[in-house]
Amino acid sequence: MFEEIFKKIQNKNREIKVIGVWGKDGLELDKMEFFILQNINLELVGAEIADIISRLNKIKTSPESYYMKLNFDEYLLFVFKLTKDFFLITLTGKEIIKGKLFFYVDLYKNKLISFFS
Repeated sequence: MFEEIFKKIQNKNREIKVIGVWGKDGLELDKMEFFILQNINLELVGAEIADIISRLNKIKTSPESYYMKLNFDEYLLFVFKLTKDFFLITLTGKEIIKGKLFFYVDLYKNKLISFFS
């Protein structure tokens, strides 16, 4: 579903190991792996992140836009809000240029959101 956009973002950010879209229910909609992960269960991580996002959405002043960054051993996990119900996860190497990643996620964000309408 999102494969073309995932490839475009990863093509500009080669440090991306995995990119995917999850729902706040914890279910993965789609993901692409550009690197085989040995020690991270991304499905479980996505479900746990969904729980955090559901709690954030219950806050009266929940922000329209946010991102989270988590440090794993040799990886960084970025979570970007797409809509109230969906979020994008990127698992990257530590050498990622954060501003470049944010630029390309923002550039394609509306295309990703258009799949939900």
